[in-house]
Amino acid sequence: MKKKQLALSGALLLVPIAALAQEANTGDAEQTLPPVTVLSDKKTEAPKRKVKKSSESKKAKSTPINVPEQSPGQDDLLAGNVHGLQLDSQGILAPSVTAQTVGGVIVSDPTLGRASSVSREGINILGGPAQTSFYQAASIIPSVNVESPDPFGLSATRNINIAGKGDFHLSRTINGLPIMGIVGGNDLYDLQNVSRLDVYRGPIPADRSLGISNASGVINQVLLGPQSTPSVFAEQSFGSWNFNKTFARVDTGLLSTGTELFISGSTASADKWSGSGDESRDNFAVGLSQRVTKDLKVDINAVYSKFEGNPYKALTYAQTQNLSQYYGLDYDKTFNPANKANYYKFNRVSSEDYAVFASVDYRLAEGQHIVFKPYYWNNDGEQWSGVGSGANGQLQIWRQQNDNLGGVLEYDGHFATGTDVVAGYWWQSLAPPPPPTDQRRFSISNTGALTFANWNTIAKIDNFVVNSPYVQLTQEFGTVSVTGGVRYMSLGAPEMRYYRTAGVPNGTLDEALSYPGLSEYSDAFVTARDYNEFLPNFGITNDFGGGWSANFSYGRNFGRPDWGPQASNYISNRTAFQNANIDLQDLVDNVRPEIADQFSAQLRYNNHGLTIVPGVFYALHDHKQVKINDPALNNLAYYVGTGSTTEYGAELQASYNFGDQLFAFASATVSSETFDGDTQTLSGGSPIKTKGNQLPNTPRAMFKAGVTYSWYDFAFTPVVRVIGDRYGDAQNKNKVSGYAVADFTVAYNIRQKLGLEEATLKFGVVNLFDKEYISQISPSDTDLSSDAQYYVGAPRTFIGTVAVKF
Repeated sequence: MKKKQLALSGALLLVPIAALAQEANTGDAEQTLPPVTVLSDKKTEAPKRKVKKSSESKKAKSTPINVPEQSPGQDDLLAGNVHGLQLDSQGILAPSVTAQTVGGVIVSDPTLGRASSVSREGINILGGPAQTSFYQAASIIPSVNVESPDPFGLSATRNINIAGKGDFHLSRTINGLPIMGIVGGNDLYDLQNVSRLDVYRGPIPADRSLGISNASGVINQVLLGPQSTPSVFAEQSFGSWNFNKTFARVDTGLLSTGTELFISGSTASADKWSGSGDESRDNFAVGLSQRVTKDLKVDINAVYSKFEGNPYKALTYAQTQNLSQYYGLDYDKTFNPANKANYYKFNRVSSEDYAVFASVDYRLAEGQHIVFKPYYWNNDGEQWSGVGSGANGQLQIWRQQNDNLGGVLEYDGHFATGTDVVAGYWWQSLAPPPPPTDQRRFSISNTGALTFANWNTIAKIDNFVVNSPYVQLTQEFGTVSVTGGVRYMSLGAPEMRYYRTAGVPNGTLDEALSYPGLSEYSDAFVTARDYNEFLPNFGITNDFGGGWSANFSYGRNFGRPDWGPQASNYISNRTAFQNANIDLQDLVDNVRPEIADQFSAQLRYNNHGLTIVPGVFYALHDHKQVKINDPALNNLAYYVGTGSTTEYGAELQASYNFGDQLFAFASATVSSETFDGDTQTLSGGSPIKTKGNQLPNTPRAMFKAGVTYSWYDFAFTPVVRVIGDRYGDAQNKNKVSGYAVADFTVAYNIRQKLGLEEATLKFGVVNLFDKEYISQISPSDTDLSSDAQYYVGAPRTFIGTVAVKF
């Protein structure tokens, strides 16, 4: 595989052509966008860009690349045509122009506060060399901190922190649908197939808030659907650590049958920069858009993704205090009988995912639509983890098999009175894990051979079921727009049964559950129950004219309880819990849905090339899940759901177009996210001192900025991220120093020289100054008694890309 990829890389390098992004042909004037699109509520007064003719100075002979234009206003979007640019078959503007409405819904819906979009060009710059991780593409957004030891964006070892919360309560949607599960399927689509990324980190409209959890926010990938013009796009990337990615996409254009179709495929791989092991990903996607009648339109998407990789090894907090010594620490390259579980081949992850989803849109009357959006996602994966230490180490294999079946039925109405109505019903059935149902242990011989030892977990867990009706109303009153809505969230938590594992032979979970001698733990049974919550939202926006506007918004968000670590921890420490009269039902009942009440206010200016959005936010989180070590139980660790936190702060988004050659963008966050009180224990012992402490892995200050400078056919883009100090624990004992990291990209546009629609060479450097720092801080879900896990950031990494579009 690698030889084929290297041969293809060499062949493409003989042709000095590439493309920064798969942008639609917009006419003689090639239009590009800033990496970050700050949302605009109303039409802006934008100066028209002057396009110099070829007879002018030499400097103007080639159209500069990466120079943004002012985005069209919402009134233009409603008309379905922006300066002659047609919407694509998905109702999304071609990637050279970014829609200003969030969630891909092109209606006169005012933007609720703390919602930002990353344009197609921004995804290209920020999405990482592999162009697979939508987390990385969101890194420029205020209050967002993306963490991973992987420089390419391939690894499953990663996290995103949004205003003090990790990704467990993050809703990850595709075209507004919560297709992906909680484990597996992190990156279903190549970012080359994503037109826009919408990030909600506060109040969320009811119709855009779908997800089994959204207390951390929502990240929605708006797909680049089939294009009306036929085209072929190919891209080849290569770099340090044997990184290699090949991507290709073919669009048929609009056929005589009213059909539009795209097909894409990719393969990517890289060695780990530390230790041994590698990561690889293969992907295939197809999208079909069919106009059946003038009132009926059907869109169907299917995607397949396969991932295999060895994870990076985390450091302990003590090791982070001597970072230069432990920076490259990883799993053993060769098997060591004295430390069996630390062999890299016994620590790996694999997953195979596919998903199918559709949109059937029927127009009842002008401005009135009924839309049905069914979806199905399946994940089949395994996680290998070395457990234990020394010569007694073992291998644990966790089988992860998920099914996610759901659908949304929605009415969308736009009335001449300036009223918009969205009403719908979302249903979903999600099979576990989490919590884990199937975990086996294997003994490791002194030669590295594996022998089945025992089952660690055998569980029968029913499906999670969601029933969620919602409505969102928006009304225009002259320059004032008011929106409000509510979603009723009913999460049906499953019945959980755990079984004694002694004597059960090796096999599949179904075989284990049918074993004649299988018996159930009487104290490890959890009854099914429903968690119900109303999730209202409200927003008001006033357009003052001249590019000035302001908004205020409120919204309530939901985070499901995390029972997985509780159950695994209980089974491993049954005796200690039973001695304290605590059973599994007690542990599960002690973690409840987290409820987040979010408030935000923003002032916006968007005119004459300048966009600036200062804002403030305030949030109250109840029933927050906190890991504690209970002194009354010999410091046995478990989660409690009695925490409450208060968050407040200020954010700034800004961008400025200095002309045809220079564009700057930046975001900044200053915040306080602290516990309201000490955390009570289940044993009734002394509470854990958490009052006033900053939430773990939450910096108080962040600053991110970049510029794009175009000179002749070159574009230079440095980007810097400054992240403040963080803590690895709720008691704020383990402090992690802040850091500043810079990346750099230079692109060379030679499309006109070769007579192609797009042709660009690109060279990039990740971590330009080779800074050593801690990137990711994560709790250990497999051992609650352990310290948090600390992952170092990647060292300096080089990447080259060539691509063409014709």
